[in-house]
Amino acid sequence: MRSPQRLVVSPSQIQDRQVWLTPEQVHYLRHVLRLKDSDIVSILDGQGQRWQGKLGVNEHTVELLEPEQLETELRVDIVLCLALLKAASFEQVLQQATELGVKRIIPIQTARSLLQPSANKYQRWQRILQEAAEQSERLYVPTLSDPLSVAEMVNLSPRGYIASLSASQLLWDCLPQMDFSQPIYLVIGPEGGWTTAELAQVLAAGWQAFSLGRRTLRAVTAAIASLTLVSHYSERHCATAQRH
Repeated sequence: MRSPQRLVVSPSQIQDRQVWLTPEQVHYLRHVLRLKDSDIVSILDGQGQRWQGKLGVNEHTVELLEPEQLETELRVDIVLCLALLKAASFEQVLQQATELGVKRIIPIQTARSLLQPSANKYQRWQRILQEAAEQSERLYVPTLSDPLSVAEMVNLSPRGYIASLSASQLLWDCLPQMDFSQPIYLVIGPEGGWTTAELAQVLAAGWQAFSLGRRTLRAVTAAIASLTLVSHYSERHCATAQRH
């Protein structure tokens, strides 16, 4: 049996056990998916809540039924600090980072960044995050922050981890040192790499450089490889800690 269609809505759309759909959502459910009155959908508010819902006779509403209990979130908050890459590459990371459980994404303006995001870009990126959250059954849609400089980034936390070709320690060896009770900051640079001054600034702030091996990876590959290692390690680490 096919699982119900998932739909992320804004919490402001939920009133008195009903969801008031936007015209775009009505078009998608009724005309693209061709759902009918009383069909069941899964409603997510993007902030941790999920319900089973039934399409109403009024095509603009969904009636909320019982809450759905589903554990799909990591037990650690991973914050991805991602250099502003080419548009297609940046969007690929947004999608796959959401699938891997990232809680927050911070675009970083670097000396070698290739993108100057506009308001329209941000709207598009929000749609990508939302659709990826629906597809992967996330209870949360990752937060997308405004771009920060490298200096602003290192002021966010006393500790973080930055991918660097010159690093001697592998990310795998950094994992046991990570404090999963605190947000984990992972930093991926631009395709051209960090400047010497940028890397020095990050390391001077107490953040740690890591390597992903002897090969030079594209920024997209580095981001996904790093997130995969941290998310999978945290799943096992947190589950083990909970049992004890």
